[in-house]
Amino acid sequence: MPAKITAAELLSRITEDPDMHALGLLPIDSLARHAYQTKTYPSIRSVYKASNADADECAEWDVTPEEWVEEMDAARIALAHDMKLDLVRKGFPLAM
Repeated sequence: MPAKITAAELLSRITEDPDMHALGLLPIDSLARHAYQTKTYPSIRSVYKASNADADECAEWDVTPEEWVEEMDAARIALAHDMKLDLVRKGFPLAM
């Protein structure tokens, strides 16, 4: 069974070390990491309900539609964090 991470777990770990790229916090064999590496931020940012779950990915990763949404949420959070972190490291000021 593939490793899983919840959005809450990821947020907790990001809070503990906000200067670390979130990709490194996603389990290597997780759907969240796969989504982070293969999907665009816009394609996952609005996935909030199980009825939007990709049936093929659910079957491939052996997850329920609800678990799929949770993994997409973790991928979205990781992508957003890492995009922001990269901008800060490049010297771009971020509005607060």
